[in-house]
Amino acid sequence: MVNYYWFWTFVCLGIGLFLGFIEVFIPSGGVLAFLTLVAIIGSIIFAFLQDTFFGAIYMFSIVLLLPCLVWGAVTIWPHTIIGRRVLLNPEEDPALRPNTELLVLKQLIGKHGVARSKMIFSGQIEIDGHKYNAMSDIEAIEPNTPIVVVGLDCMTLLVRRSEGLQTKQKITNIEVNNDKPTSDNIPETIYDPFA
Repeated sequence: MVNYYWFWTFVCLGIGLFLGFIEVFIPSGGVLAFLTLVAIIGSIIFAFLQDTFFGAIYMFSIVLLLPCLVWGAVTIWPHTIIGRRVLLNPEEDPALRPNTELLVLKQLIGKHGVARSKMIFSGQIEIDGHKYNAMSDIEAIEPNTPIVVVGLDCMTLLVRRSEGLQTKQKITNIEVNNDKPTSDNIPETIYDPFA
């Protein structure tokens, strides 16, 4: 009786490779990948039924061949229709492009300018001849008041008056608790670091 195990070995291998190829292009949730694995394992079993030596060489060949096929599929997959939909290209998707306006606003942090409108919550400022929308982070700011940009909230600059930041305010006449003795090294005038 003639056995056809070698025939079924290569039929199962062909089915497995075909299903693996289809898995690259059609999302099946892993069903096709599972069927590919079953077909390849069946192919190895038929190879061992044909001959033990042939089965060992065949299995060794499959073990070397499968990583190459997986690497080829991973290389091809990003260029397929599904691969392009899953893996976003920064040039094609506006959400992945760098926001140049945000980068410009970040560079303004620490710069000095002038308030151009009354800023109770928000208003307009001018820095180096350019106008920007801004928001006061502490207090109301009158028009033509010098300001400094202290931060960024989404796409709005956070500003505060720059007068208090440029000059240090002196705190004088420190009250000393009479219960404790005073020493000579306590300065009479200190600078407030929070002014």
